[in-house]
Amino acid sequence: MTTASPTRRLDELDAAYAALHTRKEDAFWSAKMGLRDDSAAAHTELEAREIELQRFLQDPERLDEARTLAARAEGDTERVRAAGWVATFEAHVIDSPRARELAEQITAAESRLEHARGEMELGYRDSNGAFVRASSVKLSGLLRSAPEEALRRAAWNALRSIEPYVLDHGFLELVRMRNRLGRLLGAEDYYDWKTRRVENLSKRQVFAWLDELEERTRAAGQRAVDEARAAHGAQRLTPWNLHYLVAGDVTRELDPYFPFRAALSVWGRSFAALGVKYAGAELVLDLVDRKGKYENGFMHGPVVAWRSPRGRVPARIHFTANAIPGMVGSGQRAMQTLFHEGGHAAHFANIDMPSPCFGQEFAPTSVAFCETQSMFLDSLLDDADWQQRYALDEQGRPMPFELVERALDAHQPFAAWNARAMLAVCYGEKALYEIPDDELTPQRALETLRDVERRLLFLDEGSPRPILAVPHLLSGDSSAYYHGYVLAEMAVHQTREFFRSRDGHLVDNPRIGPELARAWWAPGNSVSFGEFIRRLTGAELSARAMAHSVNLSAQEAKQEARAAIARLASVPRWNGPVELDARIKVIHGRETVAQLDGDFAAFAHAFERWIDELTAAERRS
Repeated sequence: MTTASPTRRLDELDAAYAALHTRKEDAFWSAKMGLRDDSAAAHTELEAREIELQRFLQDPERLDEARTLAARAEGDTERVRAAGWVATFEAHVIDSPRARELAEQITAAESRLEHARGEMELGYRDSNGAFVRASSVKLSGLLRSAPEEALRRAAWNALRSIEPYVLDHGFLELVRMRNRLGRLLGAEDYYDWKTRRVENLSKRQVFAWLDELEERTRAAGQRAVDEARAAHGAQRLTPWNLHYLVAGDVTRELDPYFPFRAALSVWGRSFAALGVKYAGAELVLDLVDRKGKYENGFMHGPVVAWRSPRGRVPARIHFTANAIPGMVGSGQRAMQTLFHEGGHAAHFANIDMPSPCFGQEFAPTSVAFCETQSMFLDSLLDDADWQQRYALDEQGRPMPFELVERALDAHQPFAAWNARAMLAVCYGEKALYEIPDDELTPQRALETLRDVERRLLFLDEGSPRPILAVPHLLSGDSSAYYHGYVLAEMAVHQTREFFRSRDGHLVDNPRIGPELARAWWAPGNSVSFGEFIRRLTGAELSARAMAHSVNLSAQEAKQEARAAIARLASVPRWNGPVELDARIKVIHGRETVAQLDGDFAAFAHAFERWIDELTAAERRS
């Protein structure tokens, strides 16, 4: 095999991988979106495609060959390509035949569990005792917006019901299998193996950062809960009441300023003003909740952006949300998803490297770095100056500053607690993998998770979002993954601090898109997470900036908001055309809703009309 020239063999590796990746990701989309009438067949095909791809990536002979190619490479391009394949295979190769067999068994078990979870009859009992089917997304929304406590409690109980269901459908056996794999491959456990493989960091290194954040937010998180207990009464501060008591009324007040119908237009105009472009990518967006659809937003790229010998290959990227037209908060959720998943898409669309191994979203691509892109861009929606310019009601009036202040009064005291809610998922998942196999029972698992929730969130009955209701823990790709969001949040605050210090503002800052494309996006996974953060901000990753932000009092946060709005007069408003350099299609399952054909305004209007029809139908029902 290695007698061929390095360039020819690298071309063959690139072509083989690109084809396998696209087949697997197209099967992933079909299964996750519920596009086939036979759900079981869709998951069976996904399982087969996943195993096919993993066999390619886990083959020790390919790693040996890649190292030989790297040693024989001549010229910068050959050396970069070969190094990329060495890093990719090192992140995936499993030398042991026994471990490779176990990995395939794990993939099959994950597919069975995910199919079972998708078939779960999830919902709640209404005031008449009738069962109402509801996705986990809708249930979480009810915790924030339903005025009746009985309905909020029913929604929370429904979320809690996910935990015994997945425990009864093989999750603990999956944990045991994953741990056996991690230990076979020399790690402490599965979680440790996953962080080493994806982030090139041990579990201990990852949790050293998380421990720093936990310590820095402990006092503010406890204070928020104590003050809420004093304000509302200890009996009312329960997991099903907390979000509504601290933010329910203001969520309803904010709703008119985040109209669902305007979400696509706002996303396009705001990203255009930031100079974010998609390098000729094809974007496919599926934004509205429906039965059979995966209950969490995500982005994936069936076609990887890269420079092939025949020219640049533009990406094909899909992303999804689970917004519910007519439901309070749905417009804000839709906008957040467009900014978040649209940030992921901008990252992967702008990768400009000479092999597809640099442009895919799996190891050795850093989870934390991927999430930094999306979370940095969706953080804009919480900024007072962005809200003044883009959060407009149906008559085009901006959000009053009095409402900005009320929102900060409601949300800022719990900012540190919300950070700890993310930490709870990480510490809970880590704890599950640290339970000895012979002690890993459903009762022990649930006791462990409740202990983590009580310790991190200071609520006797646990978290508003039960840890095992978080879908990431079930899936192979996203298991032992959630810490990436927390590390990314640290990087986001550090990045926001950098741009504000240098440029004075984030909203409509045209330097942001081009700078991210150059420093962060173009290199793909050829640079480590820590090096990327140093490259842009000039500093090592730290919890300092995040802790400072979430620990601000409401009064301090309002002072910062006033200053940002005062500076807005000096920030030019974007009045140019929305040119994102992308072909965009909005779908709903198999239906095409709107398609961009040069005129972004007409594209956004088509989306608006469709959302109006869905909202009217929801109200009639």
